[in-house]
Amino acid sequence: MAATSGRNSGTVKQENLEAVKLMLYRQGPISRAEIAVQLGLTPATITNITADLIARNFVEEVQNEDASAQPRGTGRKPILIDLKRDCFTVLGVSLGRDSTRFCLCDMRGKVLASGIYEVMSDDYSVMLHQLQGILSLIRQRHEDLWNRLLGIGISTPGVVNSHRGHVKNHILERQSWRGKPLAEEISRFTGLPVRLENNVKARSTAITLFWPELLNGETTFALCHVSFGIACPFVLGSRVFEGEDAAAGEIGKMILEPDTAQKTSVFAPGSREDAAFALPGSLEALSSVNAILTQCRKHIREGEDTMLTSLCPDSETLQLSHVLEAQRSGDPMACRVMDQAMFYVGIALANIVDIVNPHLVLLSGPVFTNRQNADTVEKALMRYAFLPDDDVLHVLPVDMGEYAGAIGAAASCIEKYFLRS
Repeated sequence: MAATSGRNSGTVKQENLEAVKLMLYRQGPISRAEIAVQLGLTPATITNITADLIARNFVEEVQNEDASAQPRGTGRKPILIDLKRDCFTVLGVSLGRDSTRFCLCDMRGKVLASGIYEVMSDDYSVMLHQLQGILSLIRQRHEDLWNRLLGIGISTPGVVNSHRGHVKNHILERQSWRGKPLAEEISRFTGLPVRLENNVKARSTAITLFWPELLNGETTFALCHVSFGIACPFVLGSRVFEGEDAAAGEIGKMILEPDTAQKTSVFAPGSREDAAFALPGSLEALSSVNAILTQCRKHIREGEDTMLTSLCPDSETLQLSHVLEAQRSGDPMACRVMDQAMFYVGIALANIVDIVNPHLVLLSGPVFTNRQNADTVEKALMRYAFLPDDDVLHVLPVDMGEYAGAIGAAASCIEKYFLRS
């Protein structure tokens, strides 16, 4: 017989507290009575919880804007309460492949200060020293905001174990980071709680907390981000699904060409081409930015006529921006490579839709600056996904800006250290 477990009063109290904070965050300003009705809790319980939040300066009573229009004799308008957006600040840091960015935000995601620094070293010890130096500069230049920090969020590409606070896997880059206690070491250095998260999962959290208008009321969605890697975290009931070791959502590892997967890479180990084909037959080997560039270089070497040779005479320095420009101009080779890559993304997402059944799929990443790439993904997805007649699926490309990774890291910190604590 399967064992079951109960919940003690302390656990229930914590769950009620988290439920109230989530409701205030997503629906505030709201009355205590409405919170009680929606959560199915007694008015006395809500009064006690909100009184504690007000005493801790997390929540405040706000003026009911409709009170002036209330006719005389119809009773007093209920007092509304809301999260104090300036009760804390949050620091988000993105350790990107091309740069390091930071944002200091308030509790609603408004950016109060931001900046950009050089890309971090692949050597973990050097990177740690660089990051500590950046954090010291931020503290000196924004002392008033730093002194109100709830915590620090750090986002990075690759598989991240956010439970333990370390990078779990990079295939060929930043290998010395693997398994290192990055969150713990930064927490020790700053004296603040630190949340380490995958950069695309962090973006998903930012959407649920800071940009809910993108969701049109949906609480379950998939965010597919196509860049040098391909990730597709799932948000279920407004919370990012992590899995036991936080590796969920690594859609790029999905094998789409089994015959190719049986082969080994034909490229030199550690080369740029080998990075694209680290998992032959996988979505990343077929549709990532590396894969797109590798295919274009291959066609150029074979002598195919393409405007890419004029846009970038040295094919080894070819960038995605060149390919996208050629695609916009109707270059046959660039269009063919991009269409094939996006077709495979659509096939992979069709499998995801059949399993998770979200009603919304968001597409992000530099390839979607050309809308036709999102259209190609959507056509393949709609063709191959099993969609009942009454099921509605929306596919929407989104651009969250160049600081999305840092803002997402800040959102992950709020979710962990305020909403879920």
